[in-house]
Amino acid sequence: MNPKESDISKKKKDAGPFRKIGYVVVILIMIVILYLVRNYEDWHFKFLTKEFSKVLFYIELSIYANIVANILFILYDNRWFKHLIQAVTDVAGALSLIMFYVIYPLNIEHGNWDKWIKIGLLVIFGFTVISIVVNLVKGIRYLVREPEAL
Repeated sequence: MNPKESDISKKKKDAGPFRKIGYVVVILIMIVILYLVRNYEDWHFKFLTKEFSKVLFYIELSIYANIVANILFILYDNRWFKHLIQAVTDVAGALSLIMFYVIYPLNIEHGNWDKWIKIGLLVIFGFTVISIVVNLVKGIRYLVREPEAL
């Protein structure tokens, strides 16, 4: 092993605790978002319609998927595993995005905002689908290259 490889592996080992702290922070943020989403009626947002309750299941599914994923990352933090689990959370996110688009629980009264929001949702959905494919490919590639990492 040359000196550069040992420096890289040393940095990866040192980054472990900070990554785990990051996973905990993400879990906490997701719990706060979950609380806010579940109590949206208390906020009396005029732009949300009653249809939002139909989208809520899909949004919560995506949040729960992210919470579970980050708990798993705390327990087992390997590149192949992380990419494959991230692909699963991306699928949940894509599902919530497309259901938000289909149900569209917003009532925006000013100008062409509805059109631009729908276009934005489709663009984000497209990027999420790309992320799913990239994470699957990376996860499988890392698994094949490092089978001893199981």
